[in-house]
Amino acid sequence: MVKRKNNVYRGYLVTKFGRGKKLVFQTIINEKEWSTMIESDLKTAIDAWIDEGIEPGYRL
Repeated sequence: MVKRKNNVYRGYLVTKFGRGKKLVFQTIINEKEWSTMIESDLKTAIDAWIDEGIEPGYRL
């Protein structure tokens, strides 16, 4: 069973799937789903989108 944990960062819902080495953080930015295995990378992408209007250039 995959555990889900939600939190909100700067108005975006960040969903945490899995646990341990199979952990993935996911959100929707500009109607596109963005995922990463490192939470700080996802928060950096959200910051860039909000502050500079730059769409993140990576996806998992």
